[in-house]
Amino acid sequence: LLAAYAGLELEDFRFQGREQFLKLKHDGTLPFGQVPLLEVGGKDKIPQTNAILRYLSKLGGLMPEDPILAAKVDAALDAEADAMMGPLVVSYTTRFGIDLNEQQKG
Repeated sequence: LLAAYAGLELEDFRFQGREQFLKLKHDGTLPFGQVPLLEVGGKDKIPQTNAILRYLSKLGGLMPEDPILAAKVDAALDAEADAMMGPLVVSYTTRFGIDLNEQQKG
């Protein structure tokens, strides 16, 4: 949505299936072994949602040039990431090294 709002064209790549994702994860194509991933110019890879959003914001001229305002935008992105951490940990417990039994998962 941000790319469209900023007038930036992106190619939307979708995995053809889990096997394709696992192959790219295991061969090192995906930094951190996960998505989202923004590939720039066929060589540079930017992983992580907020890093991608910050990059596209700067590229699209949406990031404030004033350092204080830019920091406030960063704070808003970081607050969203903090808010989502609890649900992410509960949904992907083993990724975070937590082994919950069915009763604990609720």
